Amino acid sequence: MNLPALLVAAVMAGTPVVPDLGGYLERSSEAEFSGEQLVSCETPDGSRSSVFNLAQLEGTVVAWEPDDEVPVMSVAPGVSVTAVGDEVEASMVEGTPVVQSDHYTVGSTTGSSYLGRPVEEVSILRDGTERVRLVVDHATDAVVRTSTYDGDGSLYCDRRLLSFDTDVSDVPEVVLSSDVDTAQPIDDAPAELPESIEGFSLVDTYSLADGTLSYYSDGFFSAGVVMTDRPIDPDSDDGMVEVEDDTGAYRRSYQAGMVSVTWLSGSGNMAVIGDLPPDLLEALLDDLPQPTQENFFDRLWTRLFG
Repeated sequence: MNLPALLVAAVMAGTPVVPDLGGYLERSSEAEFSGEQLVSCETPDGSRSSVFNLAQLEGTVVAWEPDDEVPVMSVAPGVSVTAVGDEVEASMVEGTPVVQSDHYTVGSTTGSSYLGRPVEEVSILRDGTERVRLVVDHATDAVVRTSTYDGDGSLYCDRRLLSFDTDVSDVPEVVLSSDVDTAQPIDDAPAELPESIEGFSLVDTYSLADGTLSYYSDGFFSAGVVMTDRPIDPDSDDGMVEVEDDTGAYRRSYQAGMVSVTWLSGSGNMAVIGDLPPDLLEALLDDLPQPTQENFFDRLWTRLFG
């Protein structure tokens, strides 16, 4: 079971537009632009960064690198498509389109400039504490920079455009050659999963092979929680660390703008995949099924020899 594929299918493609944050995100989703984007994050496991081309047009976000061997990813509400050369993989998700939240409010707004263009800087508060800062282009309403903060006020991730253009004529196009089955929510989430955790609400649950994926959101940040009988394989072991606390052991991997955590619980193999700052990730893990007390060497033996 591949974690990044699940992330795209159920978290990124299902990420809601929050309607009550002054309308900034909703208006930005309708803007059309292209540019180069840098994502840089300061995580408990070190710095993570990534640079890629980004465009938004007709409600779809497209990300790519100028290399035919590198995937082109296209994400729109409810659908994600990834292409490498002639190989095209698509996932469609049907579920709750909007998550209402009382946790976020708009704080201060100030005029400024970014990339030589007039912008508005908007502070977004979660329960009275700044968690997000948006930089919004005046002419297009596009969000050109998003900074997110940990609970102690330190910067967690900074997503910013290094260039900005309203010309979207050169954006790669990914065309599906066949129909794609749509994943639809199921009625019941696993009984072990709470309906709410630290302001995150359980929105939808989807059926997977030998398991489920449940989508949580607090109105801005989001995470997918996987429960399965199958082994869960990260896309790469790069940056993977073993983390132990009073409840047991986890395997954690921070990438630029994303974190994944896997562990073995009494309910089966578990994973969390999302864009959460470290303190919110910790709060989410605290209320999910806890790891078994199997130690590191037992897990290593199991992975090597079954």
